[in-house]
Amino acid sequence: MSRQTAGLMPALGPAIRRLLRGSRFILGPEVERFEGAWARFCRTRFAVGVASGTDALELALRAAGVGPGDRVATVSFTFVATVDAILHVGAEPLWVDIDPATCTMDPADLERRLRALSPAARRRVRAVIPVHLFGHPCDMTAIGRLARRYRLAVIEDAAQAAGARWRNRPVGGWGTAGCFSFFPSKNLGAFGDGGAIVTDSARIDGVLRRIRIHGRDRQGRQSALGRNSRLDGLQAAILGVKLSRLSGWVARRRKLAAGYRRRLSALPEIVCPVEQSGARHAYGLFVIRTPRRAALRSALQAAGIGAQVYYDPPVHRQPLHRRRAAAVRLPETDRAAREMLALPLYPEMTEGELRRICSVIRRFCSASRRPIRSGRKPARPAVSRAGGRRKRPGKGR
Repeated sequence: MSRQTAGLMPALGPAIRRLLRGSRFILGPEVERFEGAWARFCRTRFAVGVASGTDALELALRAAGVGPGDRVATVSFTFVATVDAILHVGAEPLWVDIDPATCTMDPADLERRLRALSPAARRRVRAVIPVHLFGHPCDMTAIGRLARRYRLAVIEDAAQAAGARWRNRPVGGWGTAGCFSFFPSKNLGAFGDGGAIVTDSARIDGVLRRIRIHGRDRQGRQSALGRNSRLDGLQAAILGVKLSRLSGWVARRRKLAAGYRRRLSALPEIVCPVEQSGARHAYGLFVIRTPRRAALRSALQAAGIGAQVYYDPPVHRQPLHRRRAAAVRLPETDRAAREMLALPLYPEMTEGELRRICSVIRRFCSASRRPIRSGRKPARPAVSRAGGRRKRPGKGR
């Protein structure tokens, strides 16, 4: 991030001085300016700045009417904040498995789990949170179709997917509301915490604007129980500068991802991420699958290269959920959690750095060509020539 910040200094100075001259540090014109720009980027009518991506999810659920006694369908292969938001509004998760190729919510499994419920239990499911994991969009066409059939609010978790698209439409605008995190490491990151919710609903927008300031309206009248969750002016000014560069940064991430894929996809122990037909991956992370994750990570670390594990254990196997989710079976989630390893990827990364990382991985694979003992080799998802996954026989999409 230091390389990116250094390149932004000439533009950041004027933006921060403008904020200081106006002295509107909480909400105010900088936040309003950024909210308008972010709504235009996401092709939605409204955007509401909040304190974090976690708050964005919780407030969106509350604005959609989700509360105690309800259930929300979501995945376990995600950051814990996705499920934290469900619990904070008093609801419970309905766990859904992931598609093994994209690691995003499997619409077929969502439908199976909804159908398996009794009519009374099914009525308790009020919403679905599809997670655009690592920057790859979910199949929002299929999920949207199911949401309409079962009358579910759709709250998109797009924390890792700023700049991603599904069928040429930005993520975030496909459902009831879309939630973004501006944590510093994201594709669009602030210099601290921050988040936003986008929506096309004037009603949802109005509820969110009241909830984020203690349930008060513009006249200061409190009509509902809210909380303090506001995007501050400093972060909004910084995000406004960065937003003008986001499309270029995503393009660079995609170019680097293609470079990884060219150099690693032929290796027998490595499975590179795919891009499903209809999706435009934003590569918030470049995450490979390998049955020798621990050994490969050690080899990379020995070469001074950072590599991170996501998400092991998955949320339903965390101590907080282990007892309540003891009977839950999510085989693709569990397998992904054992095999995923994120390689370095950021817009300022050089071609030389990428080549060095790939060289270390290729040497590791060359030195370890022996029978695999620790589980089966990761399945290589079938992909079309355009980069998307082929439809499986008997599976409508």
